Amino acid sequence: MTGDHDHDWENDKKLVERFENSLKSNLDLYFDEEELEDIIRFYFEQQKFLKALRASEFALEKFPFSVEIKLLKAQCLIFNDELEEGLEILENINTISPNNEEIILALSNAYILAGNPQEGIELLENFLPLAEDRAEVFYSLGNLFRAKGDNTKASYYFKESVKIRINHEDALFQLAMITEEEGNFDEILEFYQEFIDQDPYSAGAWYNLGVVYNRLGRFEEAIKAYDYAILIDDSFASAYFNLGNALMNTQQFELALEAYQNTINCEGVNAENCCYMGAAYEKLGKIDEAFKYFKKSAKLDEEYDDAWFGLGMCMLKKNKFFEAIHYFKKAIKLSEENPNYWVGLADAEFNLGNLQASSEAYEEAINLEPGIMETYVNLSVIYFDQNRFEEAIDVIQEGIDELPEEAELYYRMVVYQIKMGKYKEAFSFLENALTLNFDRHTILYELMPELQKQKAIYKLIAQYRDENLLP
Repeated sequence: MTGDHDHDWENDKKLVERFENSLKSNLDLYFDEEELEDIIRFYFEQQKFLKALRASEFALEKFPFSVEIKLLKAQCLIFNDELEEGLEILENINTISPNNEEIILALSNAYILAGNPQEGIELLENFLPLAEDRAEVFYSLGNLFRAKGDNTKASYYFKESVKIRINHEDALFQLAMITEEEGNFDEILEFYQEFIDQDPYSAGAWYNLGVVYNRLGRFEEAIKAYDYAILIDDSFASAYFNLGNALMNTQQFELALEAYQNTINCEGVNAENCCYMGAAYEKLGKIDEAFKYFKKSAKLDEEYDDAWFGLGMCMLKKNKFFEAIHYFKKAIKLSEENPNYWVGLADAEFNLGNLQASSEAYEEAINLEPGIMETYVNLSVIYFDQNRFEEAIDVIQEGIDELPEEAELYYRMVVYQIKMGKYKEAFSFLENALTLNFDRHTILYELMPELQKQKAIYKLIAQYRDENLLP
């Protein structure tokens, strides 16, 4: 099945290349209606919505009465933020071709975006007795009630969808989101346990149970659930993949690597599973193997930003900082709102002595996601090394505001305050640091060795040491 999918994708890619070449060369090559539909869908799946829209307009010039192409154009318009025109086309073709399930579902989704979920609900409830794909209709009803803010009814319909199609990934994801928001984890665990009680050999039920345990951070239980799913169906690619993720979370990297390899054996190589193979090799310290898989991932999908980030991390670990910067910048170009990419870039720039570029990248990371301790520490180090102590203090204070339980930030603040001659403030921060984590006080001496001879600090540390030794 996977092989067929890969073959179809390759065929569609060649078809799209022929289409694009004909446009560039102003050649009026013939494409039949089905080929043009495949071209539009290919663009759509690649999230190239503007290209999909242009292809649909081209297709309608050739086949102006095609309901299918009009439907695709409407969806393209909606994804290009032209909701009103897209909605108008959908309502029009729904009149021309009533009870067309694809049109009904597309129209109901458009009503969500238009802020009219109730119209979508009424449309689907009336259509439900005629529906062939009831799982998809239930799923859409769940989305409509979710848009109304009615999580109880949304959850009901998502569950109905899953009852029909146990591996409906979108419905499962929405159920997980609601579960997380509402905190009703016991209820959702019971829901999947009922499936297992009714059919202990349902691989899908065990898989879904694993997904919930994974969301709860109960990784060992998730691993057992995925193992059961695989025992029942040894070709269950998603179960292998999620098993790999759970094993990564428990730092069982060799086993994770095996799980990802089994994923590839089941579904063939793709950008995602190659990237995760690379990540597992990286965790094992096998950087050359990691680089090979990250490279393969990027080759399979040039817009897969995680792969470029992985390549950057490999180069960083090999002290090839110029190459690392190149790869991190490619990742950032594709996804500029990922703070980890900016941290990687900042680290590489720092190692090359580009302190201004490094500090700007750390600042961007902090703006995108406050609360990553590494960013506050590293940015403060840059300022500290340049004797910009006030700026170092400001950064660490920002970090303390976000992460008040991190002792390292307080110890660093002690040193920075002393450098500014603010001993009273320094001692206040030192007391907090020693209370939070006494053992980390050696950071003081790493940053400022002369503090070992500072009597007042030595005395305070000794006092806390004695208190820690008390039974």
